[in-house]
Amino acid sequence: MLTAEKIYKSFGPQDVLKDITLQLGDRDRIGVVGLNGQGKSTLIKILAGLEEPDKGVVHRHGSTVGYLNQESQCRLGVTVGEEMRSAFPDMADVEARLIAASQAMAGDASKSDVAALNKATDDLTKLEAHTMDARIGRVLSGLRFELDAVDRLTDTYSGGWQMRIAMAKLLLQEPDYLFLDEPTNHLDTEAKFWLMYDYIPSYPGTVICISHDVEFLNLTSEEIWEVKDMEVNKFKGNYDDYVRLDDERYQRELKAYDAQQREIADWKEFVQRWRGNKSKAGMVESRVKQLEKIDILPKPKERPKTIYLQFPEPPREAPEPISIEDVYKSYGEKNVLNGITLPMVRQDKIALTGPNGAGKSTLLKLVAGVEQPTKGRIIVNPKTEIGYFAQHQAEALLPQRTVYEETLAGIDPKMEELARGLLARLQFRGDDAPFKKIGVLSGGERARVALAKFLLRPANFYLLDEPTNHLDPLAREVLIEALKKFEGTILMSTHDQLLIDTVATGIFDMSDGQFTMVLDPATERIKRVNV
Repeated sequence: MLTAEKIYKSFGPQDVLKDITLQLGDRDRIGVVGLNGQGKSTLIKILAGLEEPDKGVVHRHGSTVGYLNQESQCRLGVTVGEEMRSAFPDMADVEARLIAASQAMAGDASKSDVAALNKATDDLTKLEAHTMDARIGRVLSGLRFELDAVDRLTDTYSGGWQMRIAMAKLLLQEPDYLFLDEPTNHLDTEAKFWLMYDYIPSYPGTVICISHDVEFLNLTSEEIWEVKDMEVNKFKGNYDDYVRLDDERYQRELKAYDAQQREIADWKEFVQRWRGNKSKAGMVESRVKQLEKIDILPKPKERPKTIYLQFPEPPREAPEPISIEDVYKSYGEKNVLNGITLPMVRQDKIALTGPNGAGKSTLLKLVAGVEQPTKGRIIVNPKTEIGYFAQHQAEALLPQRTVYEETLAGIDPKMEELARGLLARLQFRGDDAPFKKIGVLSGGERARVALAKFLLRPANFYLLDEPTNHLDPLAREVLIEALKKFEGTILMSTHDQLLIDTVATGIFDMSDGQFTMVLDPATERIKRVNV
């Protein structure tokens, strides 16, 4: 069992957690939700022992704890197999004792040598050493690593795949309490499905996940913790149950508050009307005492207001803004793109799907001009103004700048008023919110700042690499709606099915550096012409 008692946490003048008391059982499945910046990551870091509370105590009672954050990375300079085997440090110790005991037995073995050999053999059996390779294989396969991954150096993988290696190592350790912070952000659909349909349901310990992925939370959670206004509110069930129960709670509290306010108004009106009437003096005095003694119910806080996003009017673009013609891209001997051809027509909204490592992000980099193709060409019409939102755009923000300084950096000073309004719509409200340092923001808040910088640069052709990562459900839904209404052209890489279903006019699945058309954009082009 893991318990937290009266936890408080602040960062400078900002209170994040106040008087939090929680208890975790042996096989709980907890989903942690809340708007960006409310303290979700801080809470689980404290529970996992990675951050100290200002007040209060966490009792882990000898339990093992594992934590995967949003930027976890693996060791470099070792093979994937070596990194996986390092998840079993006890096994390495036992194997070393077994080798030493076996060497001792080669000479004149003593009773102590025999005992050492027997002990090492027994310990190895207890650790189930004979299943280690199978366990490693199961986790790597589930996370969609190739068959020979154990022999590859970790350095040869992209940042997203290195995070998967870190996740695989943590999953192999099977701690009693497994804390995961946005675990699906860097997973493709197949790896995500394995995690939520196979691994988490059968996990032998407790799993606590911070996530903005509604589908993931619905399938993996048996209880939801909402971190809000320095408190943790608990709801039995999955995410859909939480939404329903939270709405019922709000309606109950609002109904009770309104009823009390009407009653108080009636009493006050009665006192005001009959104060000078001697025959009503007793009743007036009774109402006055009731008003003095009544416990005023607090007004329920309004639901988070919708983030209203509207892209700047895009400059008029050419009928064929970009054409990708027989493009190849290689890194050394590794071929990433193999003959990609994609002519795009104005107002196309093309989604690139497929597993990580298939070449989606690479293609976007080539179109953006960040990298050059090994062979083939990408023709960009002179009227095409590209806006590129990279997958790790938030990581490029300067931590010493304020939200406002970072948002305005490099743009026309005349955009200052528009920038203020945009930041307010992205929930950076209040006198101090725009002046918070980037370095103290949560991952979701940094993603919103990156989005603001992106939106303030008018473009008619958007390149979007996983644009909904790190956004809470409210921000995600509104961004999707804004992209749907965007009058320019979009080429995006995403695993977000709601984004695909709502926005995409064409879908191409990428595998081994090639396209397979899933939804023909020509169908939507015909509809646009008819309209």
